[in-house]
Amino acid sequence: MTRAAHAAASNAITKLQQIAAKDLGGRPEDYIVADQRVSRKGGGAGMTLAHAAQRAIELGGIYDGHELPKDINKFTVASATALAGQGLMGVARDTYPHNGSSLSFVASFAEVEVDVETGVYRIVDFLAVADVGTVIHPAALGGQILGRSMLGISHAIGQKWVYDQQYGVPLARRFHYNKPPTILDAPTHMAWAAVELPDPETPVGARGIGEPPVAAGCAAVLNAISAALGDEVFRRAPVNLDGILMALEAGKPMTNPLTANV
Repeated sequence: MTRAAHAAASNAITKLQQIAAKDLGGRPEDYIVADQRVSRKGGGAGMTLAHAAQRAIELGGIYDGHELPKDINKFTVASATALAGQGLMGVARDTYPHNGSSLSFVASFAEVEVDVETGVYRIVDFLAVADVGTVIHPAALGGQILGRSMLGISHAIGQKWVYDQQYGVPLARRFHYNKPPTILDAPTHMAWAAVELPDPETPVGARGIGEPPVAAGCAAVLNAISAALGDEVFRRAPVNLDGILMALEAGKPMTNPLTANV
C-alpha cells in the first residue's frame, strides 16, 4: 500500500507541475508542490492546488481521469472512471523494483497479576515493539499497533467464537457470548516502540503493520499467565477465571483442548 500510494502521489505531483508550466511558463521541473501550492522554485509565480484541480478539469484527458494508463489494474480503471472529471487525478501502477519480501514483525511483552484464590487476573504492563521500516506517522502507527494488540489480548482473555453443538449455528454474533473487549480490559499501562530500520523494498522505507500485533498480543498475555501459574493450568484460549480455579484445585488442566469434529 505504501508503494502504491507513493506511485499515485508521484503521478499527481508530475501532473501538477505540468499544469503549472502550461499556465505560468517554463518547464514542469521548475515547479515544486508544497504547502497546498504549486510554486516556481526560488520564488515567483504559482497557483493553489484548488486552482490546479480546476485547470485539470478544464484540460481533461490524463489530468482529470478521462485518459488512464494502460498498465493499471482493472479495479483501478473502474475506480478512476467513476471519479473522472471531478478534479486532478493521480493514477499509477506500482512498478518499483521488488527484490525481496516486505514483511512486518512484532515482539510483544506482557506482565500479569493473578489472584490464585479467585482466579482473577489483570494485565498491568504491555509493550509491543514493531519492525515496520521507517515510521512516517507515529500517532497513526501507534494506534494501529496497540489497537490490534488489544484485539489479540481479547482473544486471550475473553473473546471467543461459539457454535451451537447440534445445528452448527454461530452464536458469536451475540455480544453476551462473544464478549468483545472493553476499556476495562485494557492493560494498566500500554506502550509501543519501533525498530526504525528502513525497508529497502519501498521508496519511503515504510511498510504496513498488518496482523502481527494481534498474534503477538495474544501470545504475550497467554505466556505471561502461564509463567505466573505454571504450564499445566490451561490448554486453550480464552483463559477464564473458572478454568484457572478448577485447574489449581485439581492440579491439572480441567478444560478440554480445541477439538475438531468431522
